[in-house]
Amino acid sequence: MTITNNATTSQDRKDKSAVGDRLEALLAHQQRLLPQACQAQRFRGAMIAEQRVDVRLNRLLPAARTFADDLRSLCEPVPWCDDALRLPPDLAAIASHSLEFRLGALYLQAKATTLAVRALDPRPGELVLDLAAAPGGKATQIATAMGNTGVLVANEPRNKRVAALVGNLERCGARNALVTSVLGSQLARSFHNVFDRVLLDAPCSGDGIVCKGRHMLSFWSPEDAVEKSVLQIGLLRAAFHMLRPGGRLVYSTCSLSTEENEDVLIGLQKRYGDLVDIHQVPHLTDGGLAPDIAAHYPASFSGCARVWPHLHATEGAFVAIIGKLAESQWNTIEEDAGALLRHEAEPPKDPDGWSLQLAARWDFEPDIPDGYELVGQGRHLHLRPAGAARLAHLPWYVRSGMRVAGLHKGHFYLSQQAVALWGGQVQQRRLDIDWPQLQTLFRGDASPVASLRLTGEVVCFYEDLPICRGVVSRDGTTLEAYVPKIARTDRLTRILK
Repeated sequence: MTITNNATTSQDRKDKSAVGDRLEALLAHQQRLLPQACQAQRFRGAMIAEQRVDVRLNRLLPAARTFADDLRSLCEPVPWCDDALRLPPDLAAIASHSLEFRLGALYLQAKATTLAVRALDPRPGELVLDLAAAPGGKATQIATAMGNTGVLVANEPRNKRVAALVGNLERCGARNALVTSVLGSQLARSFHNVFDRVLLDAPCSGDGIVCKGRHMLSFWSPEDAVEKSVLQIGLLRAAFHMLRPGGRLVYSTCSLSTEENEDVLIGLQKRYGDLVDIHQVPHLTDGGLAPDIAAHYPASFSGCARVWPHLHATEGAFVAIIGKLAESQWNTIEEDAGALLRHEAEPPKDPDGWSLQLAARWDFEPDIPDGYELVGQGRHLHLRPAGAARLAHLPWYVRSGMRVAGLHKGHFYLSQQAVALWGGQVQQRRLDIDWPQLQTLFRGDASPVASLRLTGEVVCFYEDLPICRGVVSRDGTTLEAYVPKIARTDRLTRILK
């Protein structure tokens, strides 16, 4: 006999009904913005359909370059991002458990979200700010475009999200990033008219990504969108102040509403007036707004891009490119941290001889990129941009550069990032493993080996690809590997076999 909890069942019906009503209200709110009313049915279908899986090749890691051409031949390209690809269904089903993803060679990133960085167009050697950077998808894309040169300040004001940001930056090998955690208004008190490029992917209602799950509707309402816009205006004003004259600011959201997009740009113009210059987003020309809605905004706003799910086969998004015609003033002026970053740094040095110590332990001398230095920070060894130490005294400074080794009792334990960057140089302490052994290690288990030559610490290789640091038992029969928890999976597979 089956007993049914009528109260629970009734509540479930009410909850489903409430979600359905909220979805209908959202779709009605958005449909009025459509460039053509006849597109309404297509739009509704796309908003509730399950989205395809997109990935971005992470060119910061050598592993991505080894299979990039083969992967491109199997995937649909993304028109505005050369490194972004749409996976076919059979590859999409296994992408998150693939070796390529777990090692950071691929980043799961919807194609809509890659447009903002493409519009930002960061260049090697520049000073760039990502003002709301977590979880790090756009920040790692920026670092890739910069070729790991210059300085990327990746800020995340919410402490709970900083760990995810740091983890993704390190997993993807973004070593030119300084991580900060502070409110945008506070950051603007220290950086004045200094950044070449600023990205503000603003916190928003997420009304353009309900296809990800109905939970995105939990707090949405037209009133909530207006409340979010107040936060967004404050952040955009701070971002604009930190931009240098002649630089480029990109404002983006995963919202389709005018309240969180065009109205926010109006809020910026009210504060800075003629200093604000709205540019055309060149990579997307078939978006836009319904003519009667667009007529309420300045003509220059037609240069902004709106990614429509039914037109572009991806999540909804908004992107605006903003230029700055002259210097701006902030209410409170404190120490100009930007001047410290702009100051010509002395050639990086290694006064403590970290390179030699690594060479002695691992039989290779690390190739230190130009403009970087090896520094000890507490119990860790970091590879960081030269001159980053000038910001270390600031209270909201979290981390600089890339962690390459842990220091314990005088020994160096290579990080996963160091293995990816320098593992190919290791020869004497190299251990080649097969696919079953690799699967065992990624489950977090020890693997049997038959090593007659190596015991102790090794770098594990699979098909000439450095995988992770490991330890072979004294009798040479067991291998334990230090696969980061974030990379572990009991369903390890390959995108390309």
